Amino acid sequence: MEKGQVAEPQAEANKQDLYMRHVEGFVKVAKEDFPKALSQFGFTVWHSLPPKDAPFLKERLGVRPLEATDLYNRGTALAMEGKWTEAEADLKAALKMDPDYAPAAFNLAVCLEKQERFGEAKETYHQYLKILDRARDRRDIRLGTETEIAQEGARIRQHLETLGKS
Repeated sequence: MEKGQVAEPQAEANKQDLYMRHVEGFVKVAKEDFPKALSQFGFTVWHSLPPKDAPFLKERLGVRPLEATDLYNRGTALAMEGKWTEAEADLKAALKMDPDYAPAAFNLAVCLEKQERFGEAKETYHQYLKILDRARDRRDIRLGTETEIAQEGARIRQHLETLGKS
């Protein structure tokens, strides 16, 4: 191989690494001082923000969540922090905006389960199963192959058999 062929991928990797450090720096500063982050890093990194950070930063900027995806991402980030009640509110709002948003239904069921609200969790898992069934016939909410959807459905049905029984 020639030197140019070896250096080219490394140079591209360094550019990506530098850009990701730039995005990470923006997120870190924005959590403490959003105006400072905007003046220091500019607005260009906005579209590269990690999904778990973007909704929080949008909210601090005064941008209302416009899509179910924003609410889902924020709810999921809150759930990852163990803030089940707050996560629940965002996931319910996402489902209200898009009743076929399968990941929001699943994560909402998990939040309810973590709060030991097993009856509501079971209802929400059943809602998730209905979304999976509808997804089989619709290309706009395709969630995987027929086999993958069937496997996921079987996994959830098996989980429902033991839910709340300790």
